Amino acid sequence: MDAQPVPQKPFEEAIEKLLNRLRRAELPPHVFNLYRDDDPALDLRGGAARRRENLRRYLKALREPAFVLVGLAPGYRGARFTGVPFSDEHRLCFPGSCYDRTARRPQPWREATAGVVMETLGAGANVACFNVVPWHPHQPAQPLSNAEPDSATVTAGLEVLAYFFERLYPNTKVAAVGNVAAEALGRLRVQGKPVEVVAHLRHPAHGGAAEFRRQAAELLGLAGDDE
Repeated sequence: MDAQPVPQKPFEEAIEKLLNRLRRAELPPHVFNLYRDDDPALDLRGGAARRRENLRRYLKALREPAFVLVGLAPGYRGARFTGVPFSDEHRLCFPGSCYDRTARRPQPWREATAGVVMETLGAGANVACFNVVPWHPHQPAQPLSNAEPDSATVTAGLEVLAYFFERLYPNTKVAAVGNVAAEALGRLRVQGKPVEVVAHLRHPAHGGAAEFRRQAAELLGLAGDDE
């Protein structure tokens, strides 16, 4: 008799369905689907599959986070190559970690925003991160660039984000990172109800790093840096 597949638990099943939604999304040419596509000039073979696995492992480790920090979209130096929001290869995919690099370039990508967020939260923080738009918007014909997503892409992202909160983290407090993310979250509805955003944090980019650290430390009850 053939062995029957082991049924997945609801949380793991929800993660798999989330990954399928991310992978199946149909996007404009200037929005890269990092969970489905590989750019042969930039990605190692199987890069998209590795990014899905990175996100899978990340979410499985965060079953009941105290907060979810929601930004706008992946940056080309950060989550574009890791698949994990507010992270970069240098800090997430180091030798011996459970996360894989996906970039073809010899040196791991480093992103200032990812550095500020990861160093502020620390390894033990019970906080999940996600984006309004989970794919990578870029300038036309410039894959190594960042761009603000258009309204259609934001709408598609909000559909995924609604599922993210409904099925994975229905009772988790939400904090917006940056003005554009906060505005987009104002449009989010989960089961017909608006999502309560308990805090609006300054984005670390463009001189906002110190303010983000201060606000995040106050929100999360983290120890301050005396240096």
